This record gives sequence, C-alpha cells and structure tokens, in this order.
Amino acid sequence: MLDFQKLSALYQQALLRQVVPFWLKNGRDKHCGGYFDLLSATGEVIEGDKFVTQQAQQTWAFAWLYNNLDGQSAWLEHARHGAAFLNQFAHTDTLTCHAQLDRRGRPVVAATNVSPDCSTAMAYAQLHQATGDDEWAMLAKQLTVPLLQSWKETRLQQIEQLDAFRQIRHLSEPVALLKMLLDMQPLMDEDYWKQHVELLVQEILNEFVDKRTDILREYILPEGSFINTPEGRRINVGLTFQTASYLLDFCAEATPTRPGLIGNKQRKLAMQIVQWCLRVCTQSWDELGGGLNQFTDFKQQPILFPDWQQKWGWVHTEALAALLKCYFYTRQSECLTWFKRISDYTFHHFPDPKQTGWHLVIDQHGQPLVNAKSLPSIGCYSTIRCLTEVAQLLTRCEQAQPQPQAPVRSSKIVPAFGTGSV
Repeated sequence: MLDFQKLSALYQQALLRQVVPFWLKNGRDKHCGGYFDLLSATGEVIEGDKFVTQQAQQTWAFAWLYNNLDGQSAWLEHARHGAAFLNQFAHTDTLTCHAQLDRRGRPVVAATNVSPDCSTAMAYAQLHQATGDDEWAMLAKQLTVPLLQSWKETRLQQIEQLDAFRQIRHLSEPVALLKMLLDMQPLMDEDYWKQHVELLVQEILNEFVDKRTDILREYILPEGSFINTPEGRRINVGLTFQTASYLLDFCAEATPTRPGLIGNKQRKLAMQIVQWCLRVCTQSWDELGGGLNQFTDFKQQPILFPDWQQKWGWVHTEALAALLKCYFYTRQSECLTWFKRISDYTFHHFPDPKQTGWHLVIDQHGQPLVNAKSLPSIGCYSTIRCLTEVAQLLTRCEQAQPQPQAPVRSSKIVPAFGTGSV
C-alpha cells in the first residue's frame, strides 16, 4: 500500500513550489494584457501570438486554484488579469471566440472548433465562483447556450451529408463540451444541464467507443463509423486519460445523495473507464525507456506518426489523475500499481532541477526536446489541475483507510507463536 500522506505532500510541494511560481513570475503580459503563450525553459518570453484557448485555460487554472485550495489573492489577481484580456479582445460581435490574437489582442485566426468557446466559458464560470461577480456568470451563459445549440446543428448537418466527402469528428470536441458543462453546472437550470450533459456522455460512449473492442477512439465518422486509416486507428493516450477523468467527475456529480462518491447506477461506467485506463497503460508504456508514449495503434499496426514515442508531461499528469480517480471510486488495486509506476517516472523526469517549472516533453532518454515550458498547444492547464486533484485525492485516500484498532486487553495469556488463534 502506498504512503498516501507522504505522496500528497510531494504533489503539493511540486504544485506550490515548482509549477505555480513559474507561471506567476513569467506568464503575465503586463503591457498588453493576458499571458505569454510562448515561454522558454528559463521563463523568457518568445515572441508570438496569443491563443484564446491557452489564455482561457490559464485564467481557469488560477481561478480554480483560488476556489479549491487556500484562496491566495495572487492567484485570483492572476486569473482576473487573463479574464479582462479575454473579455476585451477574445470575442466576435456575436460573442463567440476567435482562435488566435496578436499580442495586442487583434484577431488573426477564426475559430474552427469549440475549444476557444468552451475554455473561455469555463474561465468565466470559475471567476464568477471566485468573485461572486454576476458579470462573469452572464458572459459564461451567453457563450454556453448558443454553443450547445450550434453543436446540435453541426451534428445534424454531418449526418445529412453522409453521402458527401468524408466528415471526420475528433474526440476533443465532445470532451471539451463535457468539461465546460461540468464547470457550468451551478449556473444552469438543473433539468437543462442534466439533459445536455447526458447527451454528451452518451455521444462519447455510443459513438467514440468501439462496441466490439471497447476502445475509445480519437477520430470517427459521423454516427461512430470506423475509419481504417492511421488516424482512425490511433489511440491518443493523453486524451483518453483526460476523457476518463472528466467522465469520472460526471459519475460523481450524477450521484447527488453521495457527494464525491459514485453510486451503483454509475458504477458500471466507472468500471468500464477503469478498463480503458489499464489497457492504454499496458499498450503505451515504453518498456525500454519507461514513460507513456503519446500514441498507439489499436490494431497494433506500425505507427506512422514520427512523434509517437515522445513523452509529454501533460499526458503523464492526466494519467495520474485518471488512475487515482479510478482507484478511489472502484478500489481496483491495479490502478494503484500503474499510478505508482507513472508517478515515479514523472517526478524523476519532468521537474526541472535547475529552476521552477516542469519540462514539457522529453525524448526516450529523458532529455528535454524543446527549450520551452509553454507552447501554443500546451500550457499550465493539465499540470496545475492534475497535480491539485491528485494531491487532494491522495489525502482522501489516506482518510478513507481503515484505522488500526487498539489492542483489546485480556486477562488470558496468549503465546506469541504456536497453534492457538490470536
């Protein structure tokens, strides 16, 4: 059995002494607003544009930290700084979000998926929770309702065009919508929320999960048809763990009479998620160098993506959060075995021993592949969220352990060894 208390302290220390200080010190653009999305390994700014999803996710991360830990004012101020930039520059005339802005906030690329809108709505919802300011709640709802409606319309259009050119769907979109709805729950009508969140869960389970193999696929055709291409066979390891983590959060939210626990109604789904996680651990673990490869082929055909063996920090932290949730909710011991293995690898390779912050990606020999700790595609979102969730869940695992009972005094003398029962 793991020492949950000691591990929780390790994760808290990594979060509060290594990860958070790097972003507080280097992330904020004090002249133009928002954050720098490109930072070197030492925290120096690399000139470039600003990406709305990354801006929103950093805003969310620090507002969420404020709401879920000890509420440090520096975290809230950091989140306010990002939200002000988003509110001023990220939106189109119809309040939907651009994908990319220049440093001063001028739009340069239109959004082509739901990620900017979902991430921005989540950021506003967390900031409303932190401040109680109704303006943020209003903005979050004004983004969410049209987004859900347009998602339905897009789905119907894809189905109607089945005889046209190939319409490919990506797992990240329903997953982003699911996470947004989980964050938006306090701000939405209960029946409306329940209807839409259950539709998204069923979409993931009935279309993205292959019924024959119970494998969570990254790319599908409309209505869940299989694409026998390298992309269609590809298992995205980090996205699989992230999906598992959000679905387990949904399971816990769907059991209102037992806050934070999963009831019998959701236990079947939780056990299915456990099997996804254990399978992807086995398939993606690098037996030679250790760590999780970022892609696998579920038909075990040659993988044609040159970066498939790169080891990304966000993949490992998402795996840690998902596996510990699997253990906490189902008590499957194999989840804890994999958690320990991946945790040891993660803390050996990703924390930067020379300065604050964690490496983004390393090669098979454990060496950093890029001289950066923030990219347009990867920022602080997964690291902050997952380290925090793991630290808190480890504490709950410690509290849930049965306490040793005090020995019962007896007048009888029982031999320490022998055939008598003790």
